[in-house]
Amino acid sequence: MPWTFNADGNAPTDGVWISAVAIIFTTFSLVCVLLRLYVRLVLVKASGIDDFVIVLGWVASCGFAVVTVIQTRWGLGLQHIDDMPPGNLYNFGLPGPSYITSILCFKLSLLLSYFRFLPQGIWKLLTVIIAIICVLFHASFLVVQINLCTPVAKQWDPSITHGHCIEAVPFYTTVAAMTIVLDVLVMMLPFPTLYASKIQTRKKAVLLGLFALGVFITIIQMFRIQTIKSLANYLDSAKLIMWSTIENNLGVIVTCVPTLAPLLKYFSEKTRRGTTEGNTRYGRNSTYALNAWKEGGLGAGDDMQCLSSNADREIDITGSKAAESQENILEGLGIVRKTEVTVVRQASREV
Repeated sequence: MPWTFNADGNAPTDGVWISAVAIIFTTFSLVCVLLRLYVRLVLVKASGIDDFVIVLGWVASCGFAVVTVIQTRWGLGLQHIDDMPPGNLYNFGLPGPSYITSILCFKLSLLLSYFRFLPQGIWKLLTVIIAIICVLFHASFLVVQINLCTPVAKQWDPSITHGHCIEAVPFYTTVAAMTIVLDVLVMMLPFPTLYASKIQTRKKAVLLGLFALGVFITIIQMFRIQTIKSLANYLDSAKLIMWSTIENNLGVIVTCVPTLAPLLKYFSEKTRRGTTEGNTRYGRNSTYALNAWKEGGLGAGDDMQCLSSNADREIDITGSKAAESQENILEGLGIVRKTEVTVVRQASREV
């Protein structure tokens, strides 16, 4: 049985390859989302709206992958326009908003996560402004895409010969260019605050590197622009849709990766010390590397201590308060709190 419905069994198609890419990337992004939820809901117990927004983003991404696989059965991926059965055109052209929803959600999730550590003032205001711009831009993108033709059904119904359509290549090229600009703004927004923070250079480099993973999404957008420019007929959209599938799933993955750093730290220490030794030494506090970020400001001159859920102080059992801990380390997106307890025993006097 041929992969494409109603097509000749010898018609060459990339439909199987496109479907495999969609399934693999969607599955991998699902694993990342589940691990993120495990960290936030089970280990850290400090979930936020950014976590639920990225879940919505994955659902939209999954929807786009499902539509992509279905479209390959109706002709997407066929290498020759002459092999396209005329009866498949109606189902092949049905539009869907899943792609736009998914790329909007991963941007919003990142922006919302910035509120956990950005200081009050200009940086939070910029975050709000960029979030509003993203929502308005993607909403406009969706409206125009749905109404690309007049009447709207002309996009997928070849029997409609009257009306007109917007030129797709200039429209999608402009949208892709604007998306790249927004991606760069969203990814680079936390860099000034993290760069100015008082944490170890190595830790700072790791953090900046995690947020810089978003550069891969920009690279994917550049590939998409090249495929858009080469569009000559509706079958040429195969590579464009495949890169779009990679892009929205990669957006979900990149958004989740920084939140997984505390999980890696936790299991790394459990492996190094052994389960028994770890439980004995740390007791209930063995998940110290998984502390949630405290919502609040972080000034350029402030210590990273303000991000932890409690003040880090050394306590003398006699009741005197020692100096504050001088080492507050940010591991990925978690806070490592080092607390020293000094026990003082006084020899009893003989009566």
